[in-house]
Amino acid sequence: MATTQEVWEHHAGGFIGRDVAMVLEDYTEASVLIENGEVYKGLEAIGAWFSNLFVALPKDCAFDLTNCTILDDHIYITWTAESETLAIEFATDTFAVKDGKITLQTIGVIKRSK
Repeated sequence: MATTQEVWEHHAGGFIGRDVAMVLEDYTEASVLIENGEVYKGLEAIGAWFSNLFVALPKDCAFDLTNCTILDDHIYITWTAESETLAIEFATDTFAVKDGKITLQTIGVIKRSK
């Protein structure tokens, strides 16, 4: 079973590569992602969310991971990003990891369309 650090490294690798299938390997059908109050449950919904994000923030966008803290079964990150169509002025994610999978991810985002 993957450690929290290993889950983070795999998830970050999938994110950097904009690889939805790789990112989804870190979740289960019972996983939940909540962004600014919108709830996405299960692999199909979470996959669709990441697909949309990767269109808005392609590989060549400006991305800065400003903080990453891992404590036991939790990961906390802050980041910013900017593409031709979207500017994320501040974002924070919290991940809960259990048995080598992300069970819950919450995301708070301050963004503006360009």
